[in-house]
Amino acid sequence: MFSRLQVVALIAAAAGVESFSTLPMFSSSFRAPALRGPRMASAEVGNVKDIPPGERLITKVGDDDVMVVNHKGDLYALSPKCPHLGLPMKTGEITDDGPCITCKFHGSKFKLTDGSCVEWSESVMGLPGTKAIGNLIGKVGGAKDSPATVYKLEVEESGAIIVDTA
Repeated sequence: MFSRLQVVALIAAAAGVESFSTLPMFSSSFRAPALRGPRMASAEVGNVKDIPPGERLITKVGDDDVMVVNHKGDLYALSPKCPHLGLPMKTGEITDDGPCITCKFHGSKFKLTDGSCVEWSESVMGLPGTKAIGNLIGKVGGAKDSPATVYKLEVEESGAIIVDTA
């Protein structure tokens, strides 16, 4: 059995490396990537009274963009980007069936409760008669039926909205 160093030496020799100092990982300026545990990011993003029914709030929690949606008094937090092509869903139609949000660019539809995909790339810009083109577009970008990213949301007694992106 070879040690890790011996394996690195064998690979380096096979690649024609004469000295370990020429390898980036052995140079004096090399820094190994920091090991990170799960990122725990939660933040107060607003107050219930600031997001009336039918409205949305786009904000950041840690490094993540978050959209808080108030649909008929129920609050949901999700990524404002469609998992298909990363296009914005901030103006997508919200319907009662789920409830769901529909990406206005290609008609993909996602449940606000768990992000599950209900429909995948059904049209282009919501135009009638474009389903075939929408289906073709659905073959690029994110994997078919990829879920939208949803985040845990809590409302405190004060009305403060806390979103957790961990």
